[in-house]
This record gives sequence, structure tokens and C-alpha cells, in this order.
Amino acid sequence: MILRLSNLLRKMKRRVFALARPDGKVRLHLGCGKDYWPGYVNVDVSSDALCDLRIDFTLIGEHYSQDSVAEVALIHSLSYLRLWQATDLLTNLYRILEPRGILVLELPDLDKCAQKALESKGNVGAYIEAVRGLYAFDMEQIERKEMFTPYSFGWSSWHLQQELEKIGFRNITVRDPQTHGQRIWRDTRIEARKW
Repeated sequence: MILRLSNLLRKMKRRVFALARPDGKVRLHLGCGKDYWPGYVNVDVSSDALCDLRIDFTLIGEHYSQDSVAEVALIHSLSYLRLWQATDLLTNLYRILEPRGILVLELPDLDKCAQKALESKGNVGAYIEAVRGLYAFDMEQIERKEMFTPYSFGWSSWHLQQELEKIGFRNITVRDPQTHGQRIWRDTRIEARKW
């Protein structure tokens, strides 16, 4: 009985989220934190996140059925997952995306961060900025000696593109970043479609 009620509530939530969008399409913003996107179902597990659905976003496949989502965005979220967690998630996202649905990923690019670190020899500020892209800390956290959650894996755009192709994504485009200060020297945006 409780399981049936839980499933019914989940289905009702999905319908409400879909109906809240002007075109009826479901768009997911996974790992949203405090960056709330109108027109999207904002998903995060953190208690201080501004979200519509408070769950671990790696479990999103349990909440949406096959071919039911038009777009999924992960902005500076994928790197918090271990490699196997990320590939499992990307496989699930492929399943829930509708045909021609789009996946948008934005994250620090390991190649770019390593290049910047190598070029920064002797310049501690520039070096620390490059390392920040690999470990996901803010300078204020360092100054306050505050604990932070570091990234679990570093992605290079070429590697991520290969993983997406293995899963079945096509029309994979590597672009300049559009968020987080548009740090072209550090970040990469990848857009891929389900076919």
C-alpha cells in the first residue's frame, strides 16, 4: 500500500512538473544547488538547494520513464561523481531522454586546467586558479579553513565525447562555456543528442 502511494505521488509530481512548462516538455537541471532555473525541474540533494525535487540526481532514472525528458543539464555537477557513477548516470540519462533530446554538460576540462597549471610556473595565484578547476574549491573556503567536497573525477572534453558516443549520443558538440563566468581557459560545454 505504501509503495503504491509512493509511486502514485511520484507520477503526480512528474505530471505537475511537465504541466508547469509552457510547452509541456520536461527539462531537468541536475545538481542545481542555489542556481534555480525557471522552466526546469531543478534537482539537488542538498538541504540548502533551491530545487523542485530533493533527491540524489544519480537516481533520476527512477523518477522518469524512458523517452520522457526533452533536455537534461548538468552544470559543474558531473565531476563530483566517480567515473563509474558518471557513466551509469549518462546511460540512464540517455534512456530517459526523448528521441532528439539534448544533454548539456558544463564542467572544468582537465586538459585546459593542466595546461594552465603548467603555464603558471612561478605564479602562485594563476597556479591555484588552475588547481581550483580540478578540485572545486573557492578561495573563501581555503581562507576560512573550511571543508569542501572535491571533485571525484576529472574530464577532458575528448574523453567525455568518447564516453557519450559509446552510450549512443550523437551530434556531440564541444563549445565554450556559458556559465560560471564563462572561463574559456578552464571550462568546456558539451551538447549531445539522443538518436
